[in-house]
Amino acid sequence: MSDHVKFLPPAAIPEGGAATWSAEDAERWRAAGPPAVFAPNAGSWVLWVLVFVSIVLVAWNEPEAAVGGTGWEAHWEGYPEAVLMVGLPLAYRLAPWLTLVMSGLLGALMLLSWGGVPVDDAPARAGTVLLLALSVWTATGAWFRLRARRRQGALALAAAGERRVPVPDGLPASHRLRGLPQLLSGVLLCLAGAGLLVWGAVAEAGAGTAHPYDPTGQQVIALLALAPGMPLLARGMSRQWAARRLHAGPQPVLVVGVRADTYDHSWLYPNASDTTGRPLIGFRDRFEDMAFTGRTLVGGAEERLRADHHDVNEYAEPYEALLYGVPREGAEVVMEFADFYGDTRIGVRIKAVPLLARRRHSLYGWQPAGTSYTLAQRAEREARRERQRASSSSSSDSGGCGSSGDSCGSSCGSSCGGGCGGGD
Repeated sequence: MSDHVKFLPPAAIPEGGAATWSAEDAERWRAAGPPAVFAPNAGSWVLWVLVFVSIVLVAWNEPEAAVGGTGWEAHWEGYPEAVLMVGLPLAYRLAPWLTLVMSGLLGALMLLSWGGVPVDDAPARAGTVLLLALSVWTATGAWFRLRARRRQGALALAAAGERRVPVPDGLPASHRLRGLPQLLSGVLLCLAGAGLLVWGAVAEAGAGTAHPYDPTGQQVIALLALAPGMPLLARGMSRQWAARRLHAGPQPVLVVGVRADTYDHSWLYPNASDTTGRPLIGFRDRFEDMAFTGRTLVGGAEERLRADHHDVNEYAEPYEALLYGVPREGAEVVMEFADFYGDTRIGVRIKAVPLLARRRHSLYGWQPAGTSYTLAQRAEREARRERQRASSSSSSDSGGCGSSGDSCGSSCGSSCGGGCGGGD
């Protein structure tokens, strides 16, 4: 198992150097982020609740539609709104650009349907107003997130300077497949939903007035396919674009810090030296997103190597890495860092990860250890064994017969020279 080197050896820095992301520049980058009230993860859960409430209100006094003729208006009126409102919470979580489209369409349909809502139907009017408010709120949140991406991208480019470096070779296989599972799932779900709707519409249109056709079954199943299908399709497309953007040409490069938060998430820091720096943006830290390059930076005896290039506990403090790309929510970046390979060699590893709109973390302030974490752990284990041996030896010395006048009892037996207290 390898361990992360605190600071990159000079051989890891690309020719011409790389700018270090200062804490001051990073704080400006953080301030350019979207307001916390529009957080996508928490906001999507709130949206689910409010959408359910609005559906209940709109349908509160809705009479059963009479089936006659083709029944087109009775069966299909309000269906686009239903698809949009059910799919909006997931879209808000996964794809802000799709959220803008869906919320705009939903808001327009709510305005158009306002005239058809009975004046005396207070629940339906309240539900319609709530849906209109949700469409405005989600559109505003999506706009803030997209604006934050542009602003943070510009600040990151300014911090990196004019220098551009090609992305390292040998990226993990997951990078080439980024977004493909979501893309394929979204395509299949959207095709299935569209096929069901066409089936229902054709069957209804071809039915006679004597035996009208009810496409409700197809509509419900199509709704359950389209509502997640569209956000998944948009998410997959966005991740594919983000991954391909790294290969459009040389990328800006920054020296940053990386610190583990949990077993599956890590966070970017402005650098690995400034203890005033705060976590900036998180990513899912998966083994499949890591690649072993086999490139050796430095080698030598373990004691000297770990003294000159000490390893760290990645949960206690950040380690240094080169970041290729533009750090912002939704972007894909490549990180290059140094690891011990065994005890006598330091090599290069790379990670290709998408940056997430994750806000919550459990990271607190940190102080540099300044020494090898591995050697410190070994010394601690050796000290613990020494204490255990000393404790075991002390216990053995105090447990023998004759060590105390009152301690020699019947358990001594014949080993005390014929019984306790001696003989004639």
